[in-house]
Amino acid sequence: MTSSPDVPRQPSAGDAPEGYAEYEDPAVVSAAPAVEPLQAILDDPVAFERTADDLKRRRSSFPEGGRPVASLLDAVIWFFKLRAETTLVEADATASRPMDQVLEEEQRLADEALDRAREDLPAFETGLRKARAAGGREVTFDSRDPDQDRMAGALIGYLVATDFATARTEDLPGDQYRYHIAVDLPRLDAFARRLGIATP
Repeated sequence: MTSSPDVPRQPSAGDAPEGYAEYEDPAVVSAAPAVEPLQAILDDPVAFERTADDLKRRRSSFPEGGRPVASLLDAVIWFFKLRAETTLVEADATASRPMDQVLEEEQRLADEALDRAREDLPAFETGLRKARAAGGREVTFDSRDPDQDRMAGALIGYLVATDFATARTEDLPGDQYRYHIAVDLPRLDAFARRLGIATP
């Protein structure tokens, strides 16, 4: 991808940090058909409670008292990323496709997404800690550093893609990038509190 090196831009799918294959362009996520925006989900108490109950059935220990960041990440996956994926699966379903096949695919997507999130948890937790230390201001990550690259990938993939954070990038030599990520901590913490998750 080419762009002016001095003009910060929003990250795109081509900017996925190394090692984070599931990065999705936030513009594409928000444009997905029939997917409710973040605020609509948060504003509907009935849908919110129903979704929370579904998550508690899937994760019997949710929320995990000693692992608030893990619980928060599970919730972000369950409420927003999985909601988008399962909506698209249902939209693609045809009358000739048995419903049990649709439900089986949704189950597989849920299992894969939650398992993948646990693999990304260390990078997500460290990145979120840096965001808290910055008080919600932008935190800079350099893709030339593998640890920073993984943190950027986790924050972009889970928080930027679900509107809990914003990001912009700068091109660096050698197809590398500098990521500037700002997490909306009040919004994220309000979401966590509604689910009984201690502020991570």
